[in-house]
Amino acid sequence: MDTLCSLSGLDPLWDWNVTWYTAHPDLTQCFQHTVLVWFPCFYLWVCAPFYCLYLRFYDNGRISLSSLCCAKTGLGLCLASFGLLEMQTDRNTLCPQILAVLVIHLERLRGFRSSIFLFLFWTLAVICSLVPLRANIQTIIDEGFSADAMRFVAFFTFFSLQLAQLILSCFADQRPVTLKPVYNPCPVEDASFLSKVLFWWYGRLVVKGYRSPLQAEDLWSLREEDTSEKIICDLEKEWAKQWAKMQQQESALNGTQALGYKLSEQTQLLRKLHKEQISGFCLLRTLAKNFGPYFLTGTLCLVIQDAFMFSIPQVLSLLLGFVRDEDAPLWKGYLFAFLMFLLSCLQSLFNHQYMYTCFSVGMRVKTAVMGLVYRKSLVINSAARRTCTVGEIVNLVSADTQKLMDFVVYFNAVWVAPIEIALCLFFLWQRLGPSALAGIATVILIFPLNGFIAKMRSKLQVQMKYMDGRIKLMNEILSGIKILKFYAWENAFRERVLGYREKELNALKKSQILYSISIASFNSSTFLIAFAMFGVYVLIDEKHVLDAQKVFVSMALINILKAPLSQLPFAMSTTMQAVVSLKRLGKFLCQDELKLDSVERAPYHPDIDGVVIDNGTFSWSKDSTPWQRGSLVAVVGHVGSGKSSLLSAMLGEMEKKSGHVTVSGSVAYVPQQAWIQNATLKDNILFGHERKDSWYQSVLEACALLPDLGILPARDATEIGEKGLNLSGGQKQRVSLARAVYRKADIYLLDDPLSAVDAHVGQHIFENVIGPNGVLKNKTRILVTHGLSFLPQADLILVMEDGEITEMGSYAELLSRKNTFADFVKAFSVCERKESATHRGKCMWNTSGPSAWPSSSPLGYVFKLLEVCIIVIITRSTSLTSILLCFQSFYVATSCQLRRLESVSRSPIYTHFNETVQGAGVIRAFGEQSRFILLANSRVDHNQTSYFPRFVATRWLAVNLEFLGNLLVLAAAILSVMGRATLSPGIVGLAVSHSLQVTGILSWIVRAWTDVENNIVSVERVKEYAETTKEAPWTIEDSPLPSDWPKSGSIGFQEYGLQYRRGLDWALKEISLSVNEREKVGIVGRTGAGKSSLALGIFRILEAAKGKIFIDGINIAEIGLHQLRSRITIIPQDPVLFSGSLRMNLDPFDGYTDEEVWRALELAHLKNFVSGLPDKLNHECSEGGENLSLGQRQLVCLARALLRKTKILVLDEATAAVDLETDNLIQSTIRTQFEDCTVLTIAHRLNTIMDYTRVIVMDRGHIAEMDSPNNLISQRGQFYRMCREAGLV
Repeated sequence: MDTLCSLSGLDPLWDWNVTWYTAHPDLTQCFQHTVLVWFPCFYLWVCAPFYCLYLRFYDNGRISLSSLCCAKTGLGLCLASFGLLEMQTDRNTLCPQILAVLVIHLERLRGFRSSIFLFLFWTLAVICSLVPLRANIQTIIDEGFSADAMRFVAFFTFFSLQLAQLILSCFADQRPVTLKPVYNPCPVEDASFLSKVLFWWYGRLVVKGYRSPLQAEDLWSLREEDTSEKIICDLEKEWAKQWAKMQQQESALNGTQALGYKLSEQTQLLRKLHKEQISGFCLLRTLAKNFGPYFLTGTLCLVIQDAFMFSIPQVLSLLLGFVRDEDAPLWKGYLFAFLMFLLSCLQSLFNHQYMYTCFSVGMRVKTAVMGLVYRKSLVINSAARRTCTVGEIVNLVSADTQKLMDFVVYFNAVWVAPIEIALCLFFLWQRLGPSALAGIATVILIFPLNGFIAKMRSKLQVQMKYMDGRIKLMNEILSGIKILKFYAWENAFRERVLGYREKELNALKKSQILYSISIASFNSSTFLIAFAMFGVYVLIDEKHVLDAQKVFVSMALINILKAPLSQLPFAMSTTMQAVVSLKRLGKFLCQDELKLDSVERAPYHPDIDGVVIDNGTFSWSKDSTPWQRGSLVAVVGHVGSGKSSLLSAMLGEMEKKSGHVTVSGSVAYVPQQAWIQNATLKDNILFGHERKDSWYQSVLEACALLPDLGILPARDATEIGEKGLNLSGGQKQRVSLARAVYRKADIYLLDDPLSAVDAHVGQHIFENVIGPNGVLKNKTRILVTHGLSFLPQADLILVMEDGEITEMGSYAELLSRKNTFADFVKAFSVCERKESATHRGKCMWNTSGPSAWPSSSPLGYVFKLLEVCIIVIITRSTSLTSILLCFQSFYVATSCQLRRLESVSRSPIYTHFNETVQGAGVIRAFGEQSRFILLANSRVDHNQTSYFPRFVATRWLAVNLEFLGNLLVLAAAILSVMGRATLSPGIVGLAVSHSLQVTGILSWIVRAWTDVENNIVSVERVKEYAETTKEAPWTIEDSPLPSDWPKSGSIGFQEYGLQYRRGLDWALKEISLSVNEREKVGIVGRTGAGKSSLALGIFRILEAAKGKIFIDGINIAEIGLHQLRSRITIIPQDPVLFSGSLRMNLDPFDGYTDEEVWRALELAHLKNFVSGLPDKLNHECSEGGENLSLGQRQLVCLARALLRKTKILVLDEATAAVDLETDNLIQSTIRTQFEDCTVLTIAHRLNTIMDYTRVIVMDRGHIAEMDSPNNLISQRGQFYRMCREAGLV
């Protein structure tokens, strides 16, 4: 190169005397005419082919010719003309401007709106022109402008055009015309490269949040690459491949076992553990393939920021050397000061681009995993469902996905931190020589300690098991809170929750103690390292002197060392927790799924049988059972005979052992326990379908819902609480039936839908919906029923016993055979009545107080509240500058609002998960999986629209604050250079090294203060619940309550009035009556009459709005709630069981002997069933008692009452889910075992109260009629009309 320069008549390429060792530095003419000219050209010509190849695969539409594009093209052509003129005079000059113009138009055609490639080219071109610019200006100063005016004009014009191109490249072009319009698009899509790097695009939201509270509509739409649809679509394909591979491996292992190799239990357990581990790694591999490339771009930013970070101490060393050297020219000091500022800024920018990338990837990972878990929950089979409770699944998408997000952010620290530590020690070795070994020894001592701690903490991850158990139990408690209050069981279940919590806290406490030791060791390590190294350095040689350069450069390196040392334990801990979470997620995602071939779905054809079971073996018969299209098939049998299981088999919910099932046409399913969504009544009925007014009104009328609309605050737009908590049992069942009817399906599977409705309502529904003249008369209807009165109208009757179809035929055929069915009908011909179930009276549509809380608080919201951990109280610094306060005020205002929006939008995700898991069978039966997946996607996306700007806000703040800190570094360095004559190197080192730390301190102060304000949002939510109106005390110590109260069981109502909430209509009005001891009173009435309100009043679930209730002469308002509720008994309509042993469900306080429990079971007709169970009383009930039939659960509730045997018994439609035979047995048991008790029965079947002392007929909160049944019939009033509708008169 020197030869080339000499041939051109120029000086050498490089001359240190001209460039460095001089008071007036400059570059040689050869360097200016070669390197500075060629370097931008070389960059453009070499990189352009690769960039064009990249653009070939990037097609985002075409950008129309905009003013910005025209300006760039015009300037490019002007620059190209200058380049062509220069090529005429200098053939060694390349003309890159023409290529730049071509790239500009290629980007426009490919929809590339902001070019980092051209931005770097124009930046290089301007930087390389600065030296000639300075030389030309100096020449003009020395020789005058007229010396070479034409050249000066040409150069300044050329430089101005380049500078203009650089400025224009800082702006982004308009959106491509082919892109679909997006409401409120994310501004990052419209931002230029420079705006993205500096997060300027975020500024408008900060200003808006500062000026006025942000609303959900103020937030941007998600970018396409961040949406659930895009993320999960790509991920599902990859996971399907991994799942198929695992299935093949498992099939191969099972094939080996089938050859005759019997595996031991230990081998099977090891294989199971291996499968869980492999599934976790498969999930990690899937996530890495989908998100790895983008994550690697962030990792590249991290490596570059590390390079800049380690350069800063070297420049600090040069600056301190400059201060110590009095003869050094002043320009070197300014150079080092500006270089330190530039390196600090670049380090900050690359660091926050890395963090932005990590949080973006973490957000996408969370979306992806939640999507996979949600889709899996829709397809797991019943066996897998029993092992995965709702609480556990919600925990997967809340706690475990958060751990994966943390893992994404901190994973790189696992391998980068050791490299950073090694580099720090290497540079320290250069400064302090072998003394650095003392620091290495300190680090070596710290690492094994923390490795041991990390291993111990990974073993303590069993706390997740306790957390799962606690959340699962809390889910059940909140679902069955009314039952707990009825039975006064709060203390027993509180102890269970506290037991789980204590174990969880013990594990967490140990884990946090270990973590604190780890953090303390790493935080103190910087002091220990400095103390060891400086001490050894001074002691080993008397000539060793610690000057400012050694001390402060070493301290700068040690401060760098502090970050990886503190991050490493957290990164290791996070990685361990992520491994556990991956195993848990992998285990769930690898659960067995429903087999699609269990039921063959055939298209509808009028000449084909609707349902055919051919030699089907599920757990019952092997009969070939075709059901003709348009027929009504009734399925009857005792409790637990397998009626509901038959419908499950038709839906494909049970594992098919053999045989063939064909279902022709669409299916609608009404489950035995109605599944209601947390949505409006209308949405529950339409269930995703378009509303057709005439048909909708017909369905409401047929399902007897029109009277209910009249008592609803907003008619069919009334919001239904989660699980239909503000609906009565009958209303829930009718809404569930209306959903099915509105669907206009070909086949209807009806699992005892008439059991929870009044007799007249049941008759109405059968005649208008199910029966031969109903709206479904041309559909195939398979009806599970306990009502004998409907059977003569059935086309086919299936009689089930012990899981087998014992008889099949028409009503007349079965009677003529004189077998089981005939005996059954004959034995109960006297009590054959039309099936009904009076529902629960006045609906709690809008309530306040303790009973309103469960119905108005979705479980997802409550669970997130329970997860709130409020930490961080920081003392506010009074020395913040006005700029810092400005950034803080803008950031805090916006961040707190985003936190609130994100928190509010997070709860519906878990509520929807909760609903979906519980109603998965209904969703599958209606074929609505895709719609619910879209709903889940929309809720996750809605949450991410507030999460995304929230984490970007932190990056925006950090970039601005660190730029402010870097300005302080620049100011300290420049002032040190200017005052070097009066400042010692030690003072300069102290000032500059501490100003380098100010950057991090400023960010920490604002973030800590903001965390306090953000966490106040959580405090607000806790405070909101803490201030919820509490119910009365459980016990009153000074209450003069006799130990044997109530002794007689008399009840008196004195002008009693009840409201569900102030301002609403009275549910009960001026009720005055006396119930004598041992009296049996039936309570009847139509929907909303106030029947169940009486029961709620007696148990003080709702407090009296006026009047009093006396039991044995004592005002129940003057005693504690537990003192009241533990002395009286109710058998509720909804038979709620909790996960745990059967004995626990009967006697949670262990207050009764096993003999007494067995006696209660015998009287409840459950002894034979429980005796046949392997674990008998210790039989484990699944969540909600799902492994028992509904009728068996109702009998367990009867056994609870028999065990308590109090003087007052309230039956709230207690036999709604049992067959007539069992109902007769229950009524017989009640008459004999509660003969000496006062019994209030909210009537289920009117025949059950015909022998009662009195009957109370409720109507709109009043007692309309009250007398003995015979007298009321003779009066021919409301009771007479109800009996006539029920066929009793």
